[in-house]
Amino acid sequence: MIKYGEYLHIDSILNAQHPESDRHGQPAHDEMLFIITHQTFELWFKQVLFEVGSVVDILGKPYVREADVSTCLARVQRVNRIMEHLAQQFTLLETMSPGDFMDFRGFLNPASGFQSVQWRILERTLGLPESKRVLKHYKESLPEHEQHQLDAATRNPTLFDVVEKWLSTMPFMESEGYAFWESYRTAVRAMFDRDRADVRRLADADGHDASDALEQIDRTEDGFMSLFDASRYADLLEHGTRRLSQRATLAALFISTYRNQPLLQIPYRLLDAIVELDRLVSLWRYRHTMMVSRMIGMRIGTGGSSGHEYLMATTIRQRVFDDITSLNSFLIPSEHIPDLPSDIRTRLQFVNETHS
Repeated sequence: MIKYGEYLHIDSILNAQHPESDRHGQPAHDEMLFIITHQTFELWFKQVLFEVGSVVDILGKPYVREADVSTCLARVQRVNRIMEHLAQQFTLLETMSPGDFMDFRGFLNPASGFQSVQWRILERTLGLPESKRVLKHYKESLPEHEQHQLDAATRNPTLFDVVEKWLSTMPFMESEGYAFWESYRTAVRAMFDRDRADVRRLADADGHDASDALEQIDRTEDGFMSLFDASRYADLLEHGTRRLSQRATLAALFISTYRNQPLLQIPYRLLDAIVELDRLVSLWRYRHTMMVSRMIGMRIGTGGSSGHEYLMATTIRQRVFDDITSLNSFLIPSEHIPDLPSDIRTRLQFVNETHS
């Protein structure tokens, strides 16, 4: 019979804390808190990678069943609760004063959270492109075997890749004589025409110049139309304004627009959970940034990075799923949403696990 301590390898875990301040004969009480908190981060990173990896495997299949989408939703939601917990862990580190940190910080050079290979693998597994990285030389500070791990993560499909693929194969957007994007584009144009008419009517009644308001409507409509024009969308991809393919983007918009249809409710919740994950990763980075700022001010980090400035830049720039988040800007009021054809509406009422 296996025992609790044997199953969890408690001895190995509890004997894995070796303060550098002790080794240098200058014991610093708060270094134990620092070590245990970061070890806990790494254990949770392992679980996050385990969960995200399983979602990548499922969504990467040639055919994704509705039940599989539910499984992915549950696992992404679990990851989100873990990331919330990890952001809260910084409150434990913040019980340590900057002066207490200075008592052992000098012994840590050149070690740095910058060198967490699991965090780097997680970034790549989520789909962070190299073009969004703030610093390009981070890999050089890692041991060779960890560099190989990173390279392997780069070669593997990412969450971004499989979400794009899953969206690109989304059914229901077309039927005979119907295409979602054409119907939506028509509704958008009609909505903005009504807005222009309202602006002109109010301007005439008040004796105001409507030019500025009409120009704003024109710009907003033009932004909508860029989603539906293949040539313009290709330009957005080429300039890095968008990363998702046009069809994947339109599928995400379709899901968000008709999210109350029974068969689209779980896909919508999955997309929402993925956006939340992106936000929570940014929140973790932000909490890390604030903690570093509190502890070392504007000093250079132990790993040679620019400390607070570098971390704040990663918080702002290193989002993965901005394409999905930004789709909220392209939703229209429910009274303007075009009705679905009866055949598609019927198909969206039932779960069909049959696949030929």
